[in-house]
Amino acid sequence: MSQKCNMRGEVTKENTVHVKTDPKFEKYATVGGFCPNALPHPSTWKTRPLLFRLSGSCHNVTGNLQPAWGRFEENVESKYLALKRTGEKEVAQGGLPVNTEAFTFETSTFSGKGILRIPSEETKEYFKGKRRLSSVLVQGKFKKKISFRDVLTGQEFCHPVKSPGYFITKAAFALFKTLSPSMEANIVAENEKEMIPNATHFMSPMAATASIINISKDEKSAPTLSTTARIQEDMRALGGELADSFTKYPDMERRIIWRKKYFNKITNLEKFSFDTDVIYTFDFYNDKLILEDLRLAILGKRFDLTSYLAGQPLRIMAKVRGSTQYLWNFELWHERQTESWDRTKSDKVVTGGTPSPSQVTSPKS
Repeated sequence: MSQKCNMRGEVTKENTVHVKTDPKFEKYATVGGFCPNALPHPSTWKTRPLLFRLSGSCHNVTGNLQPAWGRFEENVESKYLALKRTGEKEVAQGGLPVNTEAFTFETSTFSGKGILRIPSEETKEYFKGKRRLSSVLVQGKFKKKISFRDVLTGQEFCHPVKSPGYFITKAAFALFKTLSPSMEANIVAENEKEMIPNATHFMSPMAATASIINISKDEKSAPTLSTTARIQEDMRALGGELADSFTKYPDMERRIIWRKKYFNKITNLEKFSFDTDVIYTFDFYNDKLILEDLRLAILGKRFDLTSYLAGQPLRIMAKVRGSTQYLWNFELWHERQTESWDRTKSDKVVTGGTPSPSQVTSPKS
């Protein structure tokens, strides 16, 4: 069943834009339908020049979001591109708020809410006195028990990113490895004959990577999410060494450093699981990524990430190792990644989707 984009059922230059990408990568957007190559027009983005949204095929959507965007396919008879819904899972393409109230989301493995915070008048109390450039708060419950070893967070790409050069790449990897020694990464060269979705990825165990983790017995005792909330590291509910660390390291920053080091060992990750009967709150903050402009501040310079992403979003995500099961998968796009709609392009336009299980190449146990 077709769903119309406007009163005439047309996709027009007023409501649709292409994603800029390297021509050699463009065709891979249609393989598995994972990488969008069309987006709603920036004039509809509530957080322009940034589009922050749920990734397609991962979430069940609740709340008042912008219209869903499924797949565009050429309609020869009427000579325009009709928007078709290709299944209930291909929704969740509308914009999410930034620096305001929490939004809700749900996947097959996690149900919760989140807030993206970047420096602004609304968030100045949170960033005051900190070197942080952004913060993503996520709070909710797991739907099934999953080992700490098997919950990963990081970045994955449907096709290769453009290399910024050997020395910059080496420096960036050294930095990321320092921050997360347990990081598992794979880089696919730009000239590979066969490009498999997710072959290029940087993934680490979430227990060793999250900036702050708080475990609460119920929603009443869980931290309240807000634009100014500063979450306290508290994993006493796990008992043992994690409970002892609360007393041993009363200074929270030292406690976080100890926890990250502790969970960089696989044997320690395998001792614990994310359970379904408690509330988890995660804060992912950083001092390198300028999210509102999609630039990376490193080596004393600022690099435009849109140049290297090659028509792909930056992702804020967590998933189950070796599967297509996501806890959450949020996309960040910048207006610089778009170009005017050209209806003469004959390729099918894909604006959402996810690779099939046979295409998954994320780290396996």
